[in-house]
This record gives sequence, structure tokens and C-alpha cells, in this order.
Amino acid sequence: MSNQIELRHIRYFLAVAEDLHFRKAAERLFISQPGLSRQIKQMETDLEVQLFVRNNRKVALTEAGNYLKTELTQKLKNLTHIFEHAKLLQEGKNGHLNFGYVGSAMQEIIPNLLIEFKKEHPNVQFGLKEMDNQKQIDSLLSKDIDIGFVRLDRVPRGLAIQPILKEPFCLVLPKNHPVNNDNFKGLSALKNESFILFDPSYSPSYQ
Repeated sequence: MSNQIELRHIRYFLAVAEDLHFRKAAERLFISQPGLSRQIKQMETDLEVQLFVRNNRKVALTEAGNYLKTELTQKLKNLTHIFEHAKLLQEGKNGHLNFGYVGSAMQEIIPNLLIEFKKEHPNVQFGLKEMDNQKQIDSLLSKDIDIGFVRLDRVPRGLAIQPILKEPFCLVLPKNHPVNNDNFKGLSALKNESFILFDPSYSPSYQ
């Protein structure tokens, strides 16, 4: 295998692997389509591996190409984080933490946490992004965020979970509803009622 593979080859390959379309990938990369094709062909020659199956109708990843897409996507993210951390060090910062959170966590939990954390680590920068529970899990597994604030009772293997707040569910009924505090004996009394609940995609464990 040749040693001519460069970072640009990896970026070009991932763009085509994501779009499965050379013209669209070339436009996104701001290079010509023939130039992109040559770069991919050079990468395949240097690796001695076919990455794509091409015909007049479509472009598809080979088994080897699909493997490289998965592995290189994660490695490139790690490399980007390394470069970003080096830049922060140059600016006198100690690092950067990306948080995901459900909306309710921003009311008190996160603001109070960041205030306390800043006291001990004044040179750390934060990135905050509101997202639902499942999106946070996906982002944690792909290392797009470092910490998530979720409303879940369990997480996939490979992630750790630590309870920081426990709250009960509340049943809210109209004032004139026949069920009230005095006669409520259980949810079975409401088995024929319609409920307003979270969308299943927000938190499957709520269903």
C-alpha cells in the first residue's frame, strides 16, 4: 500500500459515502466532479481496495467502503476534537464540554451546575444544545456530546447514568371531571379516557 493517503482523501471519501452521488459531493466540497473522481480513484489505488460500485444509475459502497465510512467518521471526529482542544489551549482554555439536555433541565439543574463547575474550572468552555432523550443517546454514542441530561431510567451499554433529580408523574384533570382527590383509587378508573402524553420518539420509556 502506498503512503499517499492524506486527510483530504478521507474528507472526499466521506462526502461521497454520505451522498452516494459524485456530483452532489463535489458541489458540497467545492471541487470539480472529475477532480473528485480522480481523488477517490487514487485513494482506491493506494489502498488497493475498491470503495464504491459505480454504474450509470447509482453509486454504492462496497463492504470495505462501508467499513471505512463507519471507522473514519469516528476517527475524523476524534481528530477534529483534538485540533479544537489544541486551539483552546492556545487561547488559554483548558477544554470544551458539549452538553445535551431536555428543556426542563435548563430551568434550574444546568444553570446551577454550570455556576458551581465554573468556580472550580473557570477556563472550560461549554456548548449547550436542547435535544430529546433519544437524540442525546445517539449523540453520546457517536461522541457528538460529552454529557446528556435525560429523563430515562436506563441507557444502552457503554454509557453510564447517574440520577440527579427524581420527580413524580402528575395526573392533571379538568375541574369538573368526576374523578378527584377524594375518590381517586387508581389509573384503572381512567382506562377509557384519552391522555395527552409525550411523543414516543421523545422518550420510549414513558409509554
